[in-house]
Amino acid sequence: MRPLIRAAAAIGAAALCLASLPLRAQNGRDSNWPQWRGPGGLGVSSDTGLPTEWTPTTNIAWKTEIPGRGHSSPIVWGDRIFLTTSFKGAEVPGRKAPVHMDFNNRPGYVHPDAVDIEFKHSMKVFAIGAKSGKILWERTAYDGLMYDDHHRKNTYASPTMATDGLLAYAFFESLGLYAYDFEGALKWHVDLGGIIKAGLGPGTSPVLYENLVILQCDQEMGAGSFIVALDRGTGKEVWRTPRTNRRSWATPLLVRAGDHDELVASGAEAVIAYDPATGRERWRANGTQSHPIPSPVAGHGLVFMTAGSQAKRALAIRLGGSGDLTDSPSIVWRYNKGTAYVPSPILYGRYLYLMTDTGLLTCLDAVTGERLYEGGRVPVPATFTASAVAFDDRILLTSEDGDTFVIKAGPVHEVSRTNSVGEPVYASPAIANGRIYIRGEHHLFAIGKP
Repeated sequence: MRPLIRAAAAIGAAALCLASLPLRAQNGRDSNWPQWRGPGGLGVSSDTGLPTEWTPTTNIAWKTEIPGRGHSSPIVWGDRIFLTTSFKGAEVPGRKAPVHMDFNNRPGYVHPDAVDIEFKHSMKVFAIGAKSGKILWERTAYDGLMYDDHHRKNTYASPTMATDGLLAYAFFESLGLYAYDFEGALKWHVDLGGIIKAGLGPGTSPVLYENLVILQCDQEMGAGSFIVALDRGTGKEVWRTPRTNRRSWATPLLVRAGDHDELVASGAEAVIAYDPATGRERWRANGTQSHPIPSPVAGHGLVFMTAGSQAKRALAIRLGGSGDLTDSPSIVWRYNKGTAYVPSPILYGRYLYLMTDTGLLTCLDAVTGERLYEGGRVPVPATFTASAVAFDDRILLTSEDGDTFVIKAGPVHEVSRTNSVGEPVYASPAIANGRIYIRGEHHLFAIGKP
């Protein structure tokens, strides 16, 4: 595409994007980052003037030690940051994991990297001052036996919290959902029963819609999977819809489609859109085929699904349909390489960025699926678990080594800088009030001027 034509197309697409953005603020600075991947679940901030250079000793406003293990990303509301962590406790000899099913639905599957069922664990919620970095309070949500193993690289505190400014919601899957007020009082707790995923642990995060908190609870090879909505104030179940999708770790996405809202849930067997108010299925389309770990993103009237475990899959599905859309014209395009096992894609303007787990970037025209570049590399060998975030024409990719690569947004790959916090990072960054918050293996860092 010639530069002038591409520029004109990008301007037109930007206007279309504002009309079809997922539910988030469209103007002004993001003062909150209230859930997994921030406003609307997109990983995109409207902030400008953020720092783009830092080291372990420069442009660090503060760093605070966070004990235990957790891959949940920080969420931010005003001067409150919330996150979760887990602590390994006493060994319980003889404790066994539930029986897991293989791909042929035969019992007895054991993943070689499943660990820790034989230990008690405690799960904690932390509230931290966003300006000072001071731990304001910590609460033990659970202390005891675990229902299942987790992957040795995963943790029992991997789902990211969500907040509506009144309560903060911490989801530990088999241990249930806990709602705390901003002063640390537990307002309610709901046990949803055992949620097992081949001994690989939790990962799906809660999303908020009107008076509801919604949880996607896929497990094993589909038996017992469901998606459920609870009343935010009381925890009372409002609706529950059974699913037949096998285990997933993706977080569903709320989008506006014409005159109504849709809750789009990834799945290997089918992608399904629900009415978020009632749980009624609106449409279903082709699944990701591979286990869904990456979460979807949306814009330009489309939702983009990816997965990369058994096979590399990306597809764009038109929003607003009804019924069975499998292999219909609503599947706008497919792209079968360049996707990650864990990190989610990111949509920024007209461009959809796919990333492999080793940081190879592919940039697609989101509307047409045209490949603009592929194989964009970061300057050093790296592995990625965190998902990308974007702001001010920059894409940030943070590796497990703690390096953040600043990528210039657009149809040409360019790495403008490499920064580091000096310790491993597995959680995705958060952006709010002019700061970038990065959860390392041992500390939470506030990137910005002191």
